[in-house]
Amino acid sequence: MSPDLQRLGPLDGLRAVAAGLVVLTHVGFLTGAVSFGVVGRLLGRGDLGVSIFFALSGFLLYAAMGREWARSGRVDLPGYYARRAVRVLPAFWVGLLVVGVAVRPPVRVWLANASLTQIYLPDALLDGYTQTWSLATEVSFYLVLPFVFLALRRRTARPSVVLRVLAASWVLGLAAAVVSGLVQIGGDSLAGRWLPAHWPEFALGMALSVVRDAPALRAHRVLRDLAAYPGTCLALAGGAYLLATTTVAGPLTLGPVAGIQLAGKGVLGSVVTAGLMVPLLFGGGSDAFSRALGLAPARYLGRISYGVFLWHLPVFEAIYAVTGINYFTGGALALLAVGVPVTLGLAALSERLVERPLMDRVHARTR
Repeated sequence: MSPDLQRLGPLDGLRAVAAGLVVLTHVGFLTGAVSFGVVGRLLGRGDLGVSIFFALSGFLLYAAMGREWARSGRVDLPGYYARRAVRVLPAFWVGLLVVGVAVRPPVRVWLANASLTQIYLPDALLDGYTQTWSLATEVSFYLVLPFVFLALRRRTARPSVVLRVLAASWVLGLAAAVVSGLVQIGGDSLAGRWLPAHWPEFALGMALSVVRDAPALRAHRVLRDLAAYPGTCLALAGGAYLLATTTVAGPLTLGPVAGIQLAGKGVLGSVVTAGLMVPLLFGGGSDAFSRALGLAPARYLGRISYGVFLWHLPVFEAIYAVTGINYFTGGALALLAVGVPVTLGLAALSERLVERPLMDRVHARTR
């Protein structure tokens, strides 16, 4: 591993943080804790972990394409799509099979989820696997990213111009979020889950990649100076997170958010994500925050975070089914003391038996 990639190790730890936030938001929702005080509202807004995941994808994939372009002057599209497919689909399909057998959904729901098109059809989310709506959004980004990258690189090699284009696309993404509130399909605001409405998070990650690789940019110097004060960065992230627990970012019910509230959530999610990523990307790595996320346990949790994301909700739902606890009336102890360890075990098995072997095989063939 190159020294530069080693420096990005704490991003694995940040991935673990994002997964933890998603887990906690489902704990808060299923137990009804979101209705009780500040702690409940903080749990309820843990869905900002999805924004962090999206920005990490934007950063890492855009940076990887930049390295490939610098090395060979091209982007290997078949190899890229093969790597993305094997990263997401096999583990997702295993979880889908298990949940589907237990829930027995209609065929249309099976097919919609298996093809990751459930966000485009009304009433197509699978009970116990509803969190995977964001995978459909992420896969949409995977599909368009190479063409966005090539369009930016072929039109101009100047990082300052690329950065301005990405900044403009961030604003357009907020506009798409506002417009999404006007799109109703089957009585549901499905457009609030589509890629255009979440483009700001991906654009933020790509912009951070551009700035990080262009030391001559004024933005690079600004972010480097800001990263020298990680406490300030974390305070900005914390303040934005607190503001996002209000109605500015929509309800805390995990239902679809659209319109002005989705745009507000996109802005605040970008601030939270930037506040967490800037010290890791532009700092020296010696601050306590970077060191903590770079520890081996944090990085390992980041490596199994996809399995955590996939399995935590099915495990939580199974606990409610077995114990007979009523939804929204408690059960936090069972979810945290039993559900989380079981989820971690399943995630470790998924990484070891499904994700890693397939990824290693495909990466060896496409590099």
